[in-house]
Amino acid sequence: MTPEDFLNWPKKAVTVTGMSGLGKTHISCMLARHGWTHYSCDEVIGTEFLAHELGGAVTKKNLSPLSAFIGRVGNPAKGGLPLDEFRRRQNLYYQAECESLRRVGNEIAWAKGHFINDSTGSLCEIEDDALLDELGRQTLFVYIKASAEEEARILARAVSSPKPLFFPPAMFDGWLAEFMRRNNAKTAAEIDPDEFSRWAFPLLFKSRLPKYQALADRYGVTVPSEAMAAVKTERDFIACIAEALRA
Repeated sequence: MTPEDFLNWPKKAVTVTGMSGLGKTHISCMLARHGWTHYSCDEVIGTEFLAHELGGAVTKKNLSPLSAFIGRVGNPAKGGLPLDEFRRRQNLYYQAECESLRRVGNEIAWAKGHFINDSTGSLCEIEDDALLDELGRQTLFVYIKASAEEEARILARAVSSPKPLFFPPAMFDGWLAEFMRRNNAKTAAEIDPDEFSRWAFPLLFKSRLPKYQALADRYGVTVPSEAMAAVKTERDFIACIAEALRA
């Protein structure tokens, strides 16, 4: 897509990608105030596909029930989940995320104006190439790429406030085994869920960065987080994307 194609696109459709905390939902909410349809994958996952599993209502600005459902593996006395239950929930979340993405085409068709798909941080873990190809045909991927300062902030936050995460199964199994070996744990129930999250997050973060970039290279464009942080209006957003397409 050329900058002119984007500027002249009568019904713009964008998928914002990147790690949590870089402003995907903030930008989406701002554009919604300008009349864009804000499609939140996490909200759809929590209200449509996993509602029967959750203990509370999910909204665009309150994803805590969904986060609580995903949970963390480890000692139940410290808030952890048994390994089998953790894997069950991870699989349910992954399937629900895929279903939320399959809805995007219909949502765009129903939208009266421009459309923004506020993706999850785990979009880059989707392994269904046909699904990603379809999403790439329907929307322009905009990868918000963290600066070195933003990366440091995200990593520091993960240490101070570890939170539930989706892990690609093959990597998770290896990371869990390594953490257990390092901590002399014979079973997953012996590990501290906070400590595992703190240890595993940098590995997950590092593994996701090239995946986000690959999606942007294939389906869209990369925008530095500093440039996106300067966006305050719809006009700013459109100009920011057009400028990135010129690069």
